Amino acid sequence: MKRSYIREILDATDEDTISFAGGLPDKELFPLNELSKASKKVFKNADCLQYSKSQGIESLREKIASIYTNKLGFKTSKEEILITTGSQQAFDIILKSLNSNQIIVESPSYIGALGAFKMLNKEIIDFKKLKELDKLVNSSNILYAISDYQNPSTNVYNNKKRKSIANILSENNSTLIEDGAYCFLNFKNKVKTPISKLYANSYHLGSFSKIVAPGLRLGWIRAKAENINKLLAAKESLDLHTSTFNQMLLDEYLEENDLFEHISKINDAYNKKMKYMAKCFKKYIPSFKFKKPKGGMFIYGSFDVDSMLLAKEALKDNIAFVPAEVFYINKKSTEARFNFTNESYKNIELGIKKLACILAKTQK
Repeated sequence: MKRSYIREILDATDEDTISFAGGLPDKELFPLNELSKASKKVFKNADCLQYSKSQGIESLREKIASIYTNKLGFKTSKEEILITTGSQQAFDIILKSLNSNQIIVESPSYIGALGAFKMLNKEIIDFKKLKELDKLVNSSNILYAISDYQNPSTNVYNNKKRKSIANILSENNSTLIEDGAYCFLNFKNKVKTPISKLYANSYHLGSFSKIVAPGLRLGWIRAKAENINKLLAAKESLDLHTSTFNQMLLDEYLEENDLFEHISKINDAYNKKMKYMAKCFKKYIPSFKFKKPKGGMFIYGSFDVDSMLLAKEALKDNIAFVPAEVFYINKKSTEARFNFTNESYKNIELGIKKLACILAKTQK
């Protein structure tokens, strides 16, 4: 089994590399002071270093449930939340608890999900247009969907498409895994109701990685209480429970701070960086075709050349980005994904300027 292309790139980069590759948040926006204060309070309680419940500590699950109820209009209780060690772990937990061997994905799709599905020996069937979905889903398979600022394409399902997907799933009695990792990263701080609210046989995945800090490795699954109970055995087989300290740290942080005020700051900063990267592309590589995203962490577009070959040449010159070939099941591509949140404004311009020179050499 091959490793994730992106993780390999991250391992290959060093302090001299300008990286647009990983989905890394801007570390300058991590709430270090607030988390430091929270940690001091948490360390006063010896239980922070003790074993804890497999489902997750109750007060944190209550806070996540309230986010669904109050921010997403999706009534949720703490019994419908399972804390995971990062959202990535959710794939293992869910798929090990279900009998389905076939996963339906929209192309292109999140490389981390594709890797998890392959590792579990699942058959992956892809589709490009929503009208194809009705012929693919059935009661024995699973649909994996990213509703907001899709990784990598940055597409967002409008309300009409969400209802349509829910109807197709209902008519075919299928199962939905809905990845909501980017749902709050909207530059105008507007959020859409998840498809999962419209379809009961669903698992909605969330994460603090993009909105607080990825190093804490804290995510969750939102599902019916009866389905959450079925997931617990799989969760316990992996790690018994998610880090008690990290859960208590996040819980204390949320108790004392306004998460959505913090998210608003993130969205404002990311919107500015996205616009700057877009400006640099238009200035230095006008042949790169893309649409400005309205949220998320990436610009996705296409070159006039094979993006995999370009990525390999760029890496030799310490410029990293992700060619879209890795987001497809089996397809060459001229498309590519660029992360705009991690690098400085200076490096965004320098990196794209250098990439323009590399591109010019490959076209000679």
